[in-house]
Amino acid sequence: MRPIPTILHYQRTAMQHPRGIAHSLYYLLRPTVARSHKSLVTRRAITGNSAALNPPASTLPPPLELPEQQPDQAKIKYFYRLGKAYVGFYKAGIKAIYHNYKLARQIQNQIPRGLSREAALQNGSLTRASYQLLLRTRRDLARIPLFALVLTVCGEFTPIVVVFMGLSRAVPRTCWVPKQVLGAQQKLEERRRRSFRNGTIAPDQQPLAEQLPLALLHIGRSLALYSEWWDRVGLTPPMLERSVQKRLEQLDLDDHAISRDGGVAYLREEEVRLAASDRGLDVLGRPEEEVRAALRRWLIARKKHSAFKLLLTRPSAWQNL
Repeated sequence: MRPIPTILHYQRTAMQHPRGIAHSLYYLLRPTVARSHKSLVTRRAITGNSAALNPPASTLPPPLELPEQQPDQAKIKYFYRLGKAYVGFYKAGIKAIYHNYKLARQIQNQIPRGLSREAALQNGSLTRASYQLLLRTRRDLARIPLFALVLTVCGEFTPIVVVFMGLSRAVPRTCWVPKQVLGAQQKLEERRRRSFRNGTIAPDQQPLAEQLPLALLHIGRSLALYSEWWDRVGLTPPMLERSVQKRLEQLDLDDHAISRDGGVAYLREEEVRLAASDRGLDVLGRPEEEVRAALRRWLIARKKHSAFKLLLTRPSAWQNL
């Protein structure tokens, strides 16, 4: 993988070679998907199929079945059954994490020693499904301690506490209730639209070094890489550049893996919507085929442009780049 240049690199370039800013920024904006297809040597041929693309359903929240209140049912009894249903849902989500952990250990043990997960995905030792399982399991395991504390203290009231106190980042994704998923997506898409309205780097111009902080903030908002609290207080979140760089590298890997392991046609609907949202595409209120088509357009555009540039551009303007 080509390392993504840092802000300090651009600042040094601007001071030492003022005329070379655009040339230096080219390395950030150039496409990488087309190059990766030629440079990667896969150990085995991976044919397009759903199993190679889609991680297990256990990486997503389980179904939540809530009881209906009967006309003659006491409220206390109904709320007791409702709380019991939520607790059962959370227990199922935690069990799914443990199940995913065991699968992830088996996959990790199959990776040749000395080879990173990213390199294994690149050379074909890992499928997209296996790599996504590893990523999601690591993310969920990191959230278990705090969430377990909240669940122990709040019990049946955990959903109310999580929603009203904004603790979604502390909850493993396998334990997100449907209302929480919908609310987070609504906030994300509105935040992205607001960021575009407030202005970012023009899509037909090479960004100057001093404009990069604005670009990083826009990408951070569009992909929910940092809390809205930082925008409210007018401060730049720490480690923003590193977070954006890491996400761009993940998108580069995932774009390649989707194309290699079968393409958008083999992704399940849930995975299509997750992949589209991860790339700054709106998914709420859009039918599956429309979201699937938008994801295909992203992959086509990636053959000519970098993820960095596409994230700074409205999808309707990609064809004009």
